[in-house]
Amino acid sequence: MNPDLRACIISVGDEVVGGDIVDSNATWLSRRLIELGIEVVSHAAVRDIRAEIATAVKAAAGRADIVMVTGGIGPTHDDQTREAVAESAGLELALNRSALEHIESIFAMHDRTMPPSNRKQAMIPEGADILQNDSGTAAGFRVRLDGADVFVLPGVPGEMKRMFDDQALALLPLGGRVSVTHTLRCFGVSESLTARTLSSKIDFDGRLKVAFLANEGVISVKFTARADDRAAAELEIEPALRTARDLLGDAVFGEDDDTLEGVVARLLDEHGLTLALAESCTGGLVAHWLTDVPGISARFLECAVTYSNQSKTERLGVPVRLFEAVGAVSEEVARAMAEGVRERSGADIGASTTGIAGPTGGSPEKPIGTVHVAVATPEGTAHRKLQLRGDRRRIKNRAARHCLDLIRRSVQSLG
Repeated sequence: MNPDLRACIISVGDEVVGGDIVDSNATWLSRRLIELGIEVVSHAAVRDIRAEIATAVKAAAGRADIVMVTGGIGPTHDDQTREAVAESAGLELALNRSALEHIESIFAMHDRTMPPSNRKQAMIPEGADILQNDSGTAAGFRVRLDGADVFVLPGVPGEMKRMFDDQALALLPLGGRVSVTHTLRCFGVSESLTARTLSSKIDFDGRLKVAFLANEGVISVKFTARADDRAAAELEIEPALRTARDLLGDAVFGEDDDTLEGVVARLLDEHGLTLALAESCTGGLVAHWLTDVPGISARFLECAVTYSNQSKTERLGVPVRLFEAVGAVSEEVARAMAEGVRERSGADIGASTTGIAGPTGGSPEKPIGTVHVAVATPEGTAHRKLQLRGDRRRIKNRAARHCLDLIRRSVQSLG
């Protein structure tokens, strides 16, 4: 068995360094490498400058067994990764006929002639292992540098992922310990309270690694165990998962890649229920997230974005007297909206949001971030008052997630 392997990830591109795009490639590669039992020791982002890329690659090869480089292998003048890596490894670039034929075939498939600039994408360091790109034109490759395996992959996420799984994976020097990760996804409890609750029963300083991540109200608790094989790692992690589920209770809405909207869709399907929404301050955001879930059309009937008081009355039947007595941002109006959309749509479940997202419109009695959500079911109407912080976008996002969470808990309570 090989000793534990270490990896560095380098993302190339002015757009990455400048913050124009989110570096999702590094995140995805980290997860895949960790799953394979490879320790990721660094991420780096460098500009499209040959000398800077070469310096980063040399430094990474000096501290890791595996270097993953993404981006900078396109056909334009600013794509400098292949030249930089070849220079670092002391190799000359040479035309790879197989790569060239592949690029030409892609253009021919679309009845186009390959531009001369794309010939650059078939230039591969001499002696390198070529990584075929089955989703695009840029060929990847692997070279040895200072005892490390350097893999060069495309920057386009879809191309990178397929090349890693279909080509690079078979060339990785695996054989070390296996790492297994499971994540509990929670809502309605703070990150600090989650950590305190779990620390009473789970040893954070033991062999099991526990990490916490907060994102727009969703708390992810990540458990990682390393062992000689996957079965042993699973045995290490399962008792902690059971304990955490028991301690956190219904704050846990899912695991691993689950989302609130995905869980709501699954629960509606399992219970054979339909849903309709009446959104005010969230402006259709709850509906937007739900309609990202495949198959939701069987359970989601409609969304009424009733932004004005007049719309709330005409579309949902909210009594005018409520606006005069308590205002649109109130428990009474939220309940009336949820019950109104449920009745008028014929859905089993009706849910609503109404609030003040800012940056104007607040008052001492109802400051910015005051939000009411409600869910009407055959057994009654549940309500939640929120006082959210942040800018307009953050308040809307938090409100939408609270609405989904209240739908989740309401459906679960139906048995």
